[in-house]
Amino acid sequence: MILNKIELQNFRLCESGEIDFSSGVNLLYGKNAEGKTNVLEAIYFFARGKSFRGGKDSDIVKFGEKGYTVKISFERADGEHILEYRFYDGQRQRLCNGVKVSAKELIGKFNAVFFCPDHLSIIKDAPSARREFLNIALSQISQEYVTLLYEHKKLTESKNALLKRDDVPDIDLIASYNEKLAEINAKIYKMRRDYVEKLSKSVKETIKEISGGREDAEIFYKSDVFSEFSRFCDVIMYYKNLLQENLNREMAAKMCLVGIQRDDLFFTINKNDARQFASQGQQRSLALALKIAEGEIIREEKGESPVYLFDDVLGELDEERKAYVLSRTDGRQMIVTACEKGDYVKINDVNLIYVEKGEYKKDFRR
Repeated sequence: MILNKIELQNFRLCESGEIDFSSGVNLLYGKNAEGKTNVLEAIYFFARGKSFRGGKDSDIVKFGEKGYTVKISFERADGEHILEYRFYDGQRQRLCNGVKVSAKELIGKFNAVFFCPDHLSIIKDAPSARREFLNIALSQISQEYVTLLYEHKKLTESKNALLKRDDVPDIDLIASYNEKLAEINAKIYKMRRDYVEKLSKSVKETIKEISGGREDAEIFYKSDVFSEFSRFCDVIMYYKNLLQENLNREMAAKMCLVGIQRDDLFFTINKNDARQFASQGQQRSLALALKIAEGEIIREEKGESPVYLFDDVLGELDEERKAYVLSRTDGRQMIVTACEKGDYVKINDVNLIYVEKGEYKKDFRR
């Protein structure tokens, strides 16, 4: 997968901009707060379905304007495609090759892996950060997973609303919700567990390469399901029983206490809890390895590599880890940001783009 071009109109600092990308390494460089990360935000929007910065669409609109437009053109194995997102006067419109699509339908059409220094949160922060990582990664390779997440969210919200009522909840209706939730939880659990097995294998190999064989990393999937089941029907039955056993607890708490919304990942380096005992450098390596693994799994599942978006990554790495990142540029399209050209000019045929006050200019100097 190759991103050929992005067009921006009234997006953050940019009034009107167009950037052409090469199939190799593309460097957006310039001072801080000039609009470098905004480009990665706009690109990754089409992979994730929303801004990684959070907030509202109205926060993205250039000051004084009524809306914004972002458009990308990219090549997949089946040809060239154009995705577009428009937000004007409070109305959203998503287009794929000129045809309107829903937010759910947009996800998975364009694949990208985004990495920034803040992604240490995957290792260090609350379980929600790790679930979000899993959800974004799996959504890019499985439309079924996207649908299951939507269904789970709707059912959980309906069940929570019922549990929060002051009068005695409708037990039959809760049972109906639990019947559906058991199957959806089981499906999501199975997809996550299979994904984590692939993820762990790839991360283990990457950490060994980065550390020169000194470090061994493992990832464990933590969920309500504590046993290994060979049959999928047994997983469904396990969730059904668990939901029934916890009915009184959920009624007392007035919220769902069982399900994939509580899952987590556990990381170790050399058998030690990475969250508590790994150094800052080891945690950075682990977060980087996760993102590299995410990209490799996309390539395996979809038959082509995603676009890699790295936001000011080298500035956070030591020389050994910098060398590793730069050694993996062949055969991958990377769009990276930095304040200076620095180490990137060592790469053959790097596409240099100078960024200043929301304007993007190709730089032919090295």
